[in-house]
Amino acid sequence: MFYKLFFLSVFLFFSSCRFVSDDNSKNIARYGESFLTKEEFLSLTEGVKINESISMINSIINNWAIEKILIERAELNLNEAKIQKIQSLADDYKSSLLSEAYLEALVNSAINLEVDSLEIINLFENNKSLFNLNQDIFKLVYIELPLDFSDTYEVRSKIKRFKRDDQIFLDSISFRFKSFSLTTDDWISQNILMQKFPFLTNYSYRSLKNYNFFQFKDSLSLYLIKINESVKKGDISPIDYVMPTLEYMSLNSRKKELMLSIKTDILKDALEKNKLEIY
Repeated sequence: MFYKLFFLSVFLFFSSCRFVSDDNSKNIARYGESFLTKEEFLSLTEGVKINESISMINSIINNWAIEKILIERAELNLNEAKIQKIQSLADDYKSSLLSEAYLEALVNSAINLEVDSLEIINLFENNKSLFNLNQDIFKLVYIELPLDFSDTYEVRSKIKRFKRDDQIFLDSISFRFKSFSLTTDDWISQNILMQKFPFLTNYSYRSLKNYNFFQFKDSLSLYLIKINESVKKGDISPIDYVMPTLEYMSLNSRKKELMLSIKTDILKDALEKNKLEIY
């Protein structure tokens, strides 16, 4: 339905404003020997809303025409040196894009994407100064209980202790919780923690850090939060917390090495085949 309304509005607009060329099966507008084709026009109007289609279409055609007029007048009025400089910049930009795209394709086809655990550890050990935390981070579990929950005391005791047997028990009755997380695999930053539990104030946050446990009750639920591990702001980050950064550093380093190797090889090949001579 959208497309029918859209193309109907385009047809009516063009019919009334006489923007369609004689060959209206192919072109939308013409300036000199340049044509705004239907394919180009449709790509420019992608995402246009029905309620703004007429004004947007008018603006698109006007902008296309203005660009063509300015280019034509620039070629007539700018001095030759200026035009040559612009052409040189355009050629350099095109050459740069082509060479970078091809080099990237060669690298991507040859690079080893497997993570080398020893390399990751060495990267971490040699760059620890880069990984000082700018905020506290935690591994924690939490449970949200309904206010009429019958075994609150037992659940509170087990989450505070959180031994293996406690974890098994809590998991077995988790279907009775309103929400929960009983896994301690991922680190969570202070900012994310405060967003996840907006009832935490600066005071209650300090209490949670000091006692590794905090509970909060509102009109709907009882929240129980238990910290299992924590690292303070200013300390060196755990390696698993910065693993994505380390993997990126490793991959980037391998890419740079591979790029250098490829550049060396193509120069050597060109010299051996006498396609390149250096005087």
